[in-house]
Amino acid sequence: MTARTRLDRRQRQRGSWLVSLTVLLTIGIPLAGLAPIIQGSDWWFAAMAMSGVCVVASWAVRASGVRPAFGVLASFVVWVLASQWIFAPGTAIAGIIPTPATIEALVAGFVDAGAQIQVQTIPADPVASLMQLICMACALLAVVADAAIVARFPAFVGLLALALFAMPSAVQARDVDVVRFVATTASFLLLLWIAARVDGRTRSKNRAVSRAGRSPATALALGAAAVVCALIIPSATPGLTAQAFADSRNAGRLPSVYGAGIDPVIQLGRDLRRTTPIVSLRYSTTADKPLYLKMVDLTDFSTGAWQPSESSDGLVEQLPGPNGLAEDVKRSTATTDVSIEGLRSEWLPMPPPATRLSNAGQGWTADPDTGVVTLPEARNDSRGDDYTVDSLALTPSAEQLASAGTTVPPDMSPLLQLPPDLPAIVSNVANQVASGATTNYDRAVALQSYFTSGQFTYSVDTPVTESFDGSNAEALAAFLEVKSGYCVHFAASMATMARVLGIPSRIAIGYFPSSAASSYVDGEPQYEVLTDQLHSWPELYFDGIGWLPFEPTPGLGISVPAYSLPTFAEKSAETAAPTPQTSEAAPTTAPRDKADPAAQSSAGEARSLAQVRGWLTFLAIVAGVCLAGLLPASLRVWRRRRFLTSIDRSATPATRAWWELHDFARDFGIEVSRGDTPAVFAARLLSLRRIPHAEVDLLRRSVEREQYADRRGAPVGGLERAEIKSALIAIEKAIRDEADQSVRRRARLLPASLFVRSDRVS
Repeated sequence: MTARTRLDRRQRQRGSWLVSLTVLLTIGIPLAGLAPIIQGSDWWFAAMAMSGVCVVASWAVRASGVRPAFGVLASFVVWVLASQWIFAPGTAIAGIIPTPATIEALVAGFVDAGAQIQVQTIPADPVASLMQLICMACALLAVVADAAIVARFPAFVGLLALALFAMPSAVQARDVDVVRFVATTASFLLLLWIAARVDGRTRSKNRAVSRAGRSPATALALGAAAVVCALIIPSATPGLTAQAFADSRNAGRLPSVYGAGIDPVIQLGRDLRRTTPIVSLRYSTTADKPLYLKMVDLTDFSTGAWQPSESSDGLVEQLPGPNGLAEDVKRSTATTDVSIEGLRSEWLPMPPPATRLSNAGQGWTADPDTGVVTLPEARNDSRGDDYTVDSLALTPSAEQLASAGTTVPPDMSPLLQLPPDLPAIVSNVANQVASGATTNYDRAVALQSYFTSGQFTYSVDTPVTESFDGSNAEALAAFLEVKSGYCVHFAASMATMARVLGIPSRIAIGYFPSSAASSYVDGEPQYEVLTDQLHSWPELYFDGIGWLPFEPTPGLGISVPAYSLPTFAEKSAETAAPTPQTSEAAPTTAPRDKADPAAQSSAGEARSLAQVRGWLTFLAIVAGVCLAGLLPASLRVWRRRRFLTSIDRSATPATRAWWELHDFARDFGIEVSRGDTPAVFAARLLSLRRIPHAEVDLLRRSVEREQYADRRGAPVGGLERAEIKSALIAIEKAIRDEADQSVRRRARLLPASLFVRSDRVS
């Protein structure tokens, strides 16, 4: 490479550092949209640092006067080196040449990242494997974006920015972040403008032919119009919101514990499998012990899946009284101050049964049947809320529980509904467990004792590996056979079996009590509630008392209510039983055991296979799109070869070459009219700066001789055919050299001649 060439390339790269900086900006702004679903901000700075190093490496190589393609290669090499230095240290030879151990370490990180995505919930903890995935993916996008700039195809960067911008909405249905959308679009338009100016400085000013689509002002105007439309149309079209799409995808209208449109039962399981718990909320209470905090009740089981029911209009700023509670049931009142931190929910967690809610803002509604409080649509994110709740602690006597008998009020009949296809094992086990019990209370105690008797084990992984995770009827049947699951399965099984036995039931979802106070404020205990305390339990209805919680889940170290123990139930047969105290019994089992390593391994293998299938599907789609994109180019290549071959066989070789030249000119944006004579079209070609005049004149004369001269039909010699083909190739090469790189790319990938009907005369 000569010094002159290097100097010319340096001149062409002047100002390109602005383009590289804008590329990073166009990637970094939409990437910040992941902030609501990933904790902290260190992951963003790490990803942008790695992306910046790759882009700077490419710019430095280009600015030195080397071919731009080597800059792209340099950025990719830096990406590989940074990946192995940071995420697979000590595995490369001399820290440079990757080894099988390097590949194995990086792949292991991706596999673990996939597992983290499966088990973690929003906001995710950016553990090492997730940091690897985010940093390597973002840096690779930066390398691809830089390559698009080098290839003079900056519009492709917009597709990458759009993919990053849409990612948060794909993970969690939410309204569009207008500020981030405008900032992303503005950075992309700035990129187009700067890229056009830098490219314009290096473009020759002596081009004779102006090409369409090269005006930066037009591109910016169209982009700005698109932004305005995107901002105005949703506001002018009622219902065109993210929530509307979330509702349409979710027929059950289930609000979410950690995001809109997610089944709370499935979300609960994901949260329990989270590797690093985070603080959901804190509370202090006047009660003498930690409290259950309930968010939602699942009452509808008519379709075979537990879900919230559609209730009547809520009572604004007013909680309903406890349903069915008689005046003579002993109770005490507690006041609880709740402060929400990491919980993103449409429901407010409260100790049940709540009787008064204050300082919770305006617009909340309470379900008149369950007392569940839902935030208004304008603020369906509970983070930062502070409120006070008054609640009751019920201590019914054994006599009152026995007096409930088997009576079920008529308005409770919907809470006895069962799906018509309920598996027989559920009914059979329920009747077997409760055989001999004469009252609903005795049956409830028998059911709880069955689950806590030691026959069942607690595991958050078994339902995943055995493919019965959830609370539908089929999952409950599998759970009763496997006898291993977590709180959802225990609660749903007991609630379903209670309905089989004629006891109204529902499932509560919230948090189980903390084991001890995390701190003290002004001498009062303050409890910290973590994400792994998310819990579900059954609530059963007894006439004259109302709803009472039970605790069938073993392995959590939770103390069960005194009234749910068999020893307390035995007192129900005595007519003069003393009123029980509110003390709790000892934990039913030891604290939660570690998950079975074999189960963890199986779950990991299953997730790995699912990942492989997902990647293969993605690659197949990409391959299909690439093949479809290459189809026009393949057809054009086949057609051109057919014309070149026909020159050697046709009786009118110059005419065949002229037709091919028409197609080639159309592909490169040169005007071709059906009414053009050979002389008119040749004159248009000769206006190009680099066109070879002699070859154009030779081909024009040959065409005119074949079409108009008296010697039409005369044999054509081999030498003349060779001259015609050589002239055609020379003219096409000149047209290609004259065109901009973007025009060449369009001519190759999307040839216009395939979509124009030629006027050809044999």
